Amino acid sequence: MHSFPAEQCFRYLAEILATLRSTNQHEQVLHLVVDRIVRLTRCQTCAIVLIDPATEYLGIDNSHNLSLTFCNSFRRKIATATVGELLWTGKPILLRGDEPDRVTAEEIALEHPVTSCACVQISVDHRALGYVHIDSRERHAFSADHLELLQIFGDIAGLALNKSRMYEENLHLERFDKETGLEKYVPFLERVHGAVARGKEFNETFALLLLDVDNFKEIVKTFGYDVSRQILKEMATTLRGQLRPIDGAGRFGFDEFILLLENTDLEAGRKIARQYAEAISARPYTPQAIHSTVSIGVAAFPQSGRTSLDLLRAAKSALFEAQRGGRNGVFAFADETASAARASRSVP
Repeated sequence: MHSFPAEQCFRYLAEILATLRSTNQHEQVLHLVVDRIVRLTRCQTCAIVLIDPATEYLGIDNSHNLSLTFCNSFRRKIATATVGELLWTGKPILLRGDEPDRVTAEEIALEHPVTSCACVQISVDHRALGYVHIDSRERHAFSADHLELLQIFGDIAGLALNKSRMYEENLHLERFDKETGLEKYVPFLERVHGAVARGKEFNETFALLLLDVDNFKEIVKTFGYDVSRQILKEMATTLRGQLRPIDGAGRFGFDEFILLLENTDLEAGRKIARQYAEAISARPYTPQAIHSTVSIGVAAFPQSGRTSLDLLRAAKSALFEAQRGGRNGVFAFADETASAARASRSVP
């Protein structure tokens, strides 16, 4: 790296690493990577091109001297040509602007015509995430020293991306129950608090449904713990399949689920609860083809209460009434202190 001011390189790298230490989001780190590469190499274009893991197409995550329109529309396959070789093998690309480079330059060019170009792989644990691209209209603008420096920046970009993705995965694991894939109760309760606040401010309604598996103890006793856990997982999948994108589902207890239905009043909540109960009872679970049912208690804002605590109490009271009436029942409280005569019961 003798062609670059050593003090400036070290200062830039230290600055980027300090940012990497202080944040779990990769955007700021990649912005610094691109900016410092441009300052050191005086390239025409610099871009972080990443593989979308969902589609395996290439997209531009961060760039210098590329229009927003171009970046938004950029979508390329991982070809088997030069870029494909870079991503598959890690072999860097260095085009000096000589005659044999013209075809390759056209292949890997982004928005602007390219004479010289250098690209290095971004990877973590031998898994390609994308590549760093720089180009110039001048011949012999880049050398092997540029590749060496560029690879250091590419490695830092890979660490930033991996740190960000691990952080998001950890958040998902912390927020969601491993056995069922539903939200854990504490983050779900935050969702309820938010719904109450919106209900008061915008006069919106929502319903809470509390579900309990009727014969769970019998299932555990007959088929064992592992089978019972699988039933809970499959029931959770059934519930998620019934929900709208705006609704939420959480795990309330070991064999209890809780649902939040947006823009739903008490009567609509009762009807939807009946549909959920029917959907759960209609299918067999696990390879043993076990059938089960749920009892469901329904509460709604503001008919059953105007605070999260009141609504949860109402839902638990309604669930108790549903269980007392027999399996596969649905019970809805108009008010947490209401008598059974004022509540709405639904049984098959």
